[in-house]
Amino acid sequence: MSASPNGEQEVSDRSIAVRMSVFYFAVFLSAGLYLPFWPVWLESRGLGPVEIGLLYAIGRFTRILTNPLIAHVVDRRGDRRKPMVLLSLGATVAFAAYELCSEMWQFALVAVVVGAMWGTINPLGDSLALVNARQGRLNYGRVRLWGSISFILATLAGGQILDVWPESAIFWSLLATFAVVTVVCLITPDTRVEALPVQSNVFRVFWRLMSEPRFALFILASALLQTSHLVVYIFGTLHWRDAGIDDFIIGVLWAEGVVAEIVLFSFGAALTARFGAAGLLMMAAVAGVMRWPLLAFSTDLSVLFVAQALHGVTFGAAHLGAMAFLSRAIPPSLSATAQTLHGAVALGVASAVISPLLGGLYESWGGGAFYIMTLFSLAGGVVAFIAAQRWNGETLDL
Repeated sequence: MSASPNGEQEVSDRSIAVRMSVFYFAVFLSAGLYLPFWPVWLESRGLGPVEIGLLYAIGRFTRILTNPLIAHVVDRRGDRRKPMVLLSLGATVAFAAYELCSEMWQFALVAVVVGAMWGTINPLGDSLALVNARQGRLNYGRVRLWGSISFILATLAGGQILDVWPESAIFWSLLATFAVVTVVCLITPDTRVEALPVQSNVFRVFWRLMSEPRFALFILASALLQTSHLVVYIFGTLHWRDAGIDDFIIGVLWAEGVVAEIVLFSFGAALTARFGAAGLLMMAAVAGVMRWPLLAFSTDLSVLFVAQALHGVTFGAAHLGAMAFLSRAIPPSLSATAQTLHGAVALGVASAVISPLLGGLYESWGGGAFYIMTLFSLAGGVVAFIAAQRWNGETLDL
């Protein structure tokens, strides 16, 4: 007896959800090692806070310049999988070159190449997931939470690695996760969308998006809220290490924040339906105004555990809000370009400009640098409130 069409569709949808879950799991293994522990490896190679901040900015500037262009080429193709495979392979080879670096200019050169290729993979994966979510084939929040789970496992593993092995083990562990992502990209769904006309001009497409006031407002709100995390991303582990906190406990602190993120993502569809895209962004802003002064005020573990629990909202709600807007407001044919433009601007422009300044700020003020991040959260909440008055959930006419 043959399977019913509905049964076949359910199996197909489940397969897509599983493969995207595996993709997020692999990508965030890298993130879980990179965010907390990459500065530790850089410091072990002789780089100071200012140089680490500058290197972070170089990678971000590269993403701003190259990622939207790559995404536009992808939108012209209409597929996502093959470009993701090629980009992840190239990023893995480029990342291996870090081991050969000894001078700042060499680190910077590798950061440019890695940033150009690696920075596009997650936005393209998000675009692929959102296209399928829009078709009702997966629940984005529940698929994305597997990335948060792997982030936790990676941060805990990173703390253990540093307890047992020298800092060089972080580099080799990261290189291994890059290679895993390359393999996993081979099994991502080959979902196609209508390709952009070949004659479409890349700069005209960017202008169409960025000159749309509602798109610009949401991107600005997301940029401010994500930028508010920079001090903890770049210097959190170094700050806590200087305070005498054990590497394993630091891994637990990072993991705790992502546990809260998982809880939020598991209720993502309900929260999005209840609060909407702008409401989630405002929720993240309120949490940031609470979280950053706590991290500036104390390195006592009881305070740190409270502050890190708020990560589920400062990052998770901001990310869900941005994804909800992009999923509903952007036509599928522009999804990769819009998604990557969001990544380049919201996760790139502000952080690229601010990161070098934060190196000097942290060197002078230490944990006091967290107070500055409070202003970014507050500003992001104000912009999100304005955006809420301008957008009613419709697809933008682009």
